[in-house]
Amino acid sequence: MANTDDTSKKTPTTHPSAEASNLEQAINSERARLLQVHSVLHCLYEVLLYADGEDTTTYAEAAHLAAMLIDDVVVNLDPVKLRPMIDAIERKARVEGRYTPPEPRDDAVREPRAVYIVH
Repeated sequence: MANTDDTSKKTPTTHPSAEASNLEQAINSERARLLQVHSVLHCLYEVLLYADGEDTTTYAEAAHLAAMLIDDVVVNLDPVKLRPMIDAIERKARVEGRYTPPEPRDDAVREPRAVYIVH
């Protein structure tokens, strides 16, 4: 009887640039969720800050601290900050021969190039 749990089979590999794109999408999605949590905590802070009760100010400060910590994480996950790290991963993959840039498509939108005229 054949073993159906054959771990020797190779799993298909994902193109490194596709992996980078998937990573960027996942980070952006989670960053958006963190921003939503930050908003909820900020609202909770405002409500507790002006609520009646002995401990409400303490709870408001705790909510504010949590919101600020989330804000720090959101800043660290900014695509502008992460892009150099992703580029470094792609460069390393290129050097190791595991990366080939995606083929340019005919229908792709391209940035205009600056043309310098020297007289």
